[in-house]
Amino acid sequence: MPSMGYRNSMFRGRLSWLASLALVVITLGLPLAASSAHATADPCASSRTKLACLNSLPTAAHVSEYIRQGHAIVKLPTTHPTLAYLSNTVTGMNSFYMPTGRCNQVAHQADASPPSIADCTFGNARAGSVNTIVLTGDSRAVMWTTAYAKLATVLGWRLVVLAKPGCVAQTGELTYLNVPNRPGPWVACNHFRSAVMSDLAILKPAMVVVASNPAASLADGRRTSQNATLAHDNSLEYLQQLKSASPTSSFVFLSGFPLLVNTVPGIANPVACLAAHKKDIRFCDVRSNNSANDDPTNVAVTQSAVDADFAVINQRPWLCNTTCPGVINKMIPYARDGLHINNTYSGWLMGVMWRSLAGLPNSPIKLPTN
Repeated sequence: MPSMGYRNSMFRGRLSWLASLALVVITLGLPLAASSAHATADPCASSRTKLACLNSLPTAAHVSEYIRQGHAIVKLPTTHPTLAYLSNTVTGMNSFYMPTGRCNQVAHQADASPPSIADCTFGNARAGSVNTIVLTGDSRAVMWTTAYAKLATVLGWRLVVLAKPGCVAQTGELTYLNVPNRPGPWVACNHFRSAVMSDLAILKPAMVVVASNPAASLADGRRTSQNATLAHDNSLEYLQQLKSASPTSSFVFLSGFPLLVNTVPGIANPVACLAAHKKDIRFCDVRSNNSANDDPTNVAVTQSAVDADFAVINQRPWLCNTTCPGVINKMIPYARDGLHINNTYSGWLMGVMWRSLAGLPNSPIKLPTN
């Protein structure tokens, strides 16, 4: 089952506790008129205004065009990050983790106590509640932390990350590390969830963004990947608890992260596929089953967010159209496990995320005018 692969990949990744996150250079696409894109210096670092920063970042239309171009690539180009970097057991798995520090260290430890708010604060630490974003969930929240931290810095906001890999944003006691057929309950996950509620009540942030894998392996033997009703109900209950903890916040759910599938078992992992098919990477252009027709678990969890009155942002168009190419704008989007995007790619998407957040009804995040 795909959920088994996800859990096993995450378990193997957590064996690399001693590895700290290697800093990744964020690449930004050139205008579409250019024949190719190259890694460049971060234009936001030298931008005099927020508007100049935003205008230097790719739009959804840029991303869509680069995805279209990605389908036609035959030979593996020089990419950022490199295939060797992403294929490495340590750097490849850490390529989606948050910036180095106490928060990153705790995220690598399955049984660690929940980190403090101070440990996981990025951007403007002195900002008040009206200028605070909380990013929470499992490893899908971790994978957005570096981009969100940069966005918070540009905005002058405070970002607080409440994320624990494997501890999905649903109720129900999980198996250890959320791996099917392992013992449970995972006590550290239960403690983490309680801490999230307490921290939200303290922070009262302007916005809460939830990012989580939809598949949960429960200690009682049930799996949400096999029961869409259970996935919906457990997700809905947890999301409602989040809203109760901070009723004045604006809530956003990141949905639709593609679960890649191919006719060859295991080869849907883009990093592994590219390593095996460097001379014709079109083989690695695979489909995603995260659609209304193919993935009932994802659909059920997304519906729970709608039912909880969350705004929903669909991540799938940032990686796929009809299918999902293995290289986009001379970047391999994924981490070593193929189940997360790496920090280079998430950084490239910062403008798309910014515009998506600002475009939500009554959003506290605004597009700059100067």
